[in-house]
Amino acid sequence: MKILGINFSNDAAAALVVDGRRVAASTEERFSRVKHDAAFPGRAVDFCLKAGGLRMEDLDAVGFFWNPGAHLETPNRRLSGQIRHHAEYLYAAPNHLLGRFGDPLVERVSQTFHLAGGRALNIHYIDHHMCHAASGYFNTPWEEAAVLTTDGYGERCSTMVAHARGRTLTPLLRIEFPHSVGSLYAALTEYLGFKPNSGEGKVMGLSSYGRRTEYYDKLRGLVKLTDQGFELDLNYFSYNMERSRRYTRKLVDLLGPERKPEAELTPRHEDISKALQLVTEDILLHLAGLARRLVPSDNLILNGGVALNCVANSRLQFESGFKDFSFFAAASDAGSSLGAAQYVAHVLNNDPRDPSPYTEYLGYASDDKEIDLAILRAGAEAKVVADPAAVAAKLLADGHILGWFQGRAEYGPRALGNRSILADPRRPEMKDVLNARVKFREPFRPFAPSCLEEACGDLFDCATPSPWMLRVYNTRPEHLQDLASITHVDGGARVQTVTDQQNHLYYQLIKEFGRLTGVPCVLNTSFNIRGEPIVNSAHDALRCYLGTDLYYLFLGNRLVAKRGKPFPL
Repeated sequence: MKILGINFSNDAAAALVVDGRRVAASTEERFSRVKHDAAFPGRAVDFCLKAGGLRMEDLDAVGFFWNPGAHLETPNRRLSGQIRHHAEYLYAAPNHLLGRFGDPLVERVSQTFHLAGGRALNIHYIDHHMCHAASGYFNTPWEEAAVLTTDGYGERCSTMVAHARGRTLTPLLRIEFPHSVGSLYAALTEYLGFKPNSGEGKVMGLSSYGRRTEYYDKLRGLVKLTDQGFELDLNYFSYNMERSRRYTRKLVDLLGPERKPEAELTPRHEDISKALQLVTEDILLHLAGLARRLVPSDNLILNGGVALNCVANSRLQFESGFKDFSFFAAASDAGSSLGAAQYVAHVLNNDPRDPSPYTEYLGYASDDKEIDLAILRAGAEAKVVADPAAVAAKLLADGHILGWFQGRAEYGPRALGNRSILADPRRPEMKDVLNARVKFREPFRPFAPSCLEEACGDLFDCATPSPWMLRVYNTRPEHLQDLASITHVDGGARVQTVTDQQNHLYYQLIKEFGRLTGVPCVLNTSFNIRGEPIVNSAHDALRCYLGTDLYYLFLGNRLVAKRGKPFPL
């Protein structure tokens, strides 16, 4: 079957699965250049179809990341009279009919539009957390696992524990919104002066500067852990109501004045960030304990937006009692488009699972013709190099900062060596230089290392591979000087491990840098500036490169140098 998966309203994206195999996936923001674009992912859909050599008419089904049937079980009084738009009949009729069943518990919705010429458009509306569970599970090699999904909210659910086995996903525990880990974190993100559903990563980074103080006790007092999950004291939050902010006056009275956006960050803000991070970890460890008791498996999969919290992921890895772990790279709602397609393929249609290892490189690629045209239009100088990895490694060892644009773009929010800015991790000043002159972002934000998988245990307290940059490992004391610019203030690093199979060219670059310097690791950050999505096309890369203090740019095997910079050939 040829199945398109889509999601929109938050981090809109599209994905294509053909006969159970992953073909393409991308967020809409990469094409629209609007960060966290929530609009219908039309350009991402077009890209996926083109990548598969398909037209809309060739599709067998569409999987959608949300089940509106859950909202139709209780009659909507506003629909009892006049219909405002005839399209509303599509939900007005079932809204009234389902209310006559008592408690129907709509698990999913399917819709068929019969088109001229005998064609049909089949749409399957899949439960949101089942989409997260599907993308988490069907992109592992495992035949059984416990799946924990947690985010802001789905239709009604904010958290789910499921048993994944074979091609089935069986929900065992659900926690209903507004009791939500993701919404708790978003509310405090807003309280701390950052944009909710965007700035949570900043809060996580800021938390490393904080201390465990009375703020932890105050926030912990708003959470009750139970045999069925957890409950929040909702008197302190308003994210479940139509209010101008996600928290109430009681939270301000509890913690003190909220921070205004762009205002100075103080030790109090750092301590509150620390408290929030610790409370989040408490909840997740408790939920993992429930999953451990409910599911007879040693494998744990964490997915949903909260799974992007790599500090919490590491605590789960070391303290939850499971033996093996998987954190899905595209954990936010963007990944639910692939999950929707895979749910339709594997659960509903019983298509075989994709036997190939999961790759994040499912996005757009610029070919040589497009690259050359972009260079010409930018008026830039470029030369073809025979061995980009070797030349890049030498430039990095000499202290240069590089733009690295190769192959297909990553699907998730992390740059993993195809849309990256690279630098020498040994130079302590590099963090401040990158934040101030290249990324134009807050000075407290850390950078991540990419290292050879086989060297991870030598450089870090690396328990298992971390290919998607979703685990934090402490830098070993003997390498703190070698890895000065990628070790955070708390001694940890958000590690990406790289294998030759995963990304051959990037692996060769890191290996050569290690040969030159003795450190098989590079500083890797996403190829973008603050407030913009990661670059997608060669044109995007050149635009970003020319507006920053990047010295050199690799576009495939084309090396671009700014005027006044010699070509190292």
